[in-house]
Amino acid sequence: MDWPLAITRNRDALRRIIAALFVMAGVEANATLPRHVYSTILLILRPAESAVRRLIVIAALGLGLKPRQSRPLPAHLPAFPATGTLKTPVFCLFDPLKHFPLDAFDNNALPRISFDSSVDPVFNTLKLFPADEPVNAASLFARLHALRHALNDLHRQARRLARWTAKRDQALKSKGPFKPMRITLFRPGLPPGWRQRPIHQVDDVLRECHGLALFAVNRPDTG
Repeated sequence: MDWPLAITRNRDALRRIIAALFVMAGVEANATLPRHVYSTILLILRPAESAVRRLIVIAALGLGLKPRQSRPLPAHLPAFPATGTLKTPVFCLFDPLKHFPLDAFDNNALPRISFDSSVDPVFNTLKLFPADEPVNAASLFARLHALRHALNDLHRQARRLARWTAKRDQALKSKGPFKPMRITLFRPGLPPGWRQRPIHQVDDVLRECHGLALFAVNRPDTG
């Protein structure tokens, strides 16, 4: 498997997709976006994030690093950062886990059947939002910046992953008290943003990156 070629091909495709998302978002200083623009960006952003996570897994192949030792902060550092400093958000290496509400497993739950929505409080709570309604896009812009930064520096992200892997392995071998922890970056099943029927180029990129990452993780050890 030509891993460098696979990384380069998919990284270039994702760079073009992310650049298009920034153009779609318009002026980054705006704190809000129209709801239809926000929703369209999010529809592409989720699978793009999943694809980049899997590229990082491929880029981390063969990296063997020790866990980073925690060090106390120097006494001369200020307690708070200087005002006006901007810092690029850190890209999350982990797939968000699926959340299952507790009431979904209630054996006494019965399907709700209603013939008149005017008397059903559940239907009365549904709202239709205007497509041009302004939506707070601060978190969306932060995710876009983190994604672009991670894609432009895959080597550093791969080193982050290698250190986390070493720390995980060290914790699994430890005989101390058990602490809940993530075992893998991927969540069970299909990755976030996966669509059975592709509607955008990012869907094809995610399919390829997901398949390559699974092959990389489960490949036989030939060393």
